[in-house]
Amino acid sequence: MNKENYVRKLPFWDMLDEQEKTIVMRQMTERFYQKGENILCFCDASLGMVFVLDGAIRVSLISAQGRDITLFHIEAEESCILSASCIVGELSLEVSLTALKDTKLLAVHVDCLQRLIEQNLFVRCFAFELSTKRLSAVVRVMQQILFLHLDERMARYLLSVYEKTGERTIKMTQEVLAKEVNSAREAVTRMLKVFGEEGWIKLNRGTIFLRDLNALKKLAQNDFKCD
Repeated sequence: MNKENYVRKLPFWDMLDEQEKTIVMRQMTERFYQKGENILCFCDASLGMVFVLDGAIRVSLISAQGRDITLFHIEAEESCILSASCIVGELSLEVSLTALKDTKLLAVHVDCLQRLIEQNLFVRCFAFELSTKRLSAVVRVMQQILFLHLDERMARYLLSVYEKTGERTIKMTQEVLAKEVNSAREAVTRMLKVFGEEGWIKLNRGTIFLRDLNALKKLAQNDFKCD
């Protein structure tokens, strides 16, 4: 598939006039990343938006002490605006992107995105809606870290994977699980042992089998409340 066919997949492509389409074609690049590869450094202010053609991306925050917090994922056919200042002036948030699998994406230059947002109402609405969605995901993650115990977060995550795939056997290392639930690997290992002793899961090398979905659902339903 050539570049022109790829760019037609952008959510707002049909809402652009011919001049805007020409600008996007000139300032958009196609990139490929292997599983586990760091996609980019967000101090690179030239990148405005990515659209994942195939694969998946993990977006995370990394503290000065090296702690890694998963914020959200960008799946195939999904977009993410990386330069927040395009939406809200002077707003800056540096995050890390990692390819969860072999990933192909389209990258739109920040100047191009900024121009489209300023000139095209449809792109502006798309950008605000998408940014609101991503911000909501970040807030939800922070709420879970602050208000939910590790066992509750793990139950919720395991169930979310099950609901997405329909498979009780989850192929995932404990290291990856720890990153997804924003905890230390040692703590996750101990909690998995507890889950196993309770009969909720069965651990095998590189896999987690969900034995008791009802028990996990009961644990995951302990919602937090904000005043």
